[in-house]
Amino acid sequence: MTKLLDLDSILPPKKEIKLAGKTYAIAEMTVGLFAKVKAFEGKDIESMSMLDQVEAYASLVAEVIPDVPQEVINRLSIPQLQQIFTFAMEQADEENEAAAGEEVK
Repeated sequence: MTKLLDLDSILPPKKEIKLAGKTYAIAEMTVGLFAKVKAFEGKDIESMSMLDQVEAYASLVAEVIPDVPQEVINRLSIPQLQQIFTFAMEQADEENEAAAGEEVK
């Protein structure tokens, strides 16, 4: 008898954002993206210049929502940029909690 670990069955629900009337899907939190986020969080953000902080957030948002053109990201307000990042990180936290609560069958 073959045992099967069905990783597709634990995929989180899709999340989207609406921006300027268009809907964009938030990418699944991959290992690589998670590592980039944690590396950013591990930096002393307060010691970074405001420009460096905004550019770092914009870069992460571009990876979290890859279908958003860079010119659209550049037109975001700072609060919008922060809200997108926070929303995406909430998704990552939900995925981690769900995965931790699942038993391998």
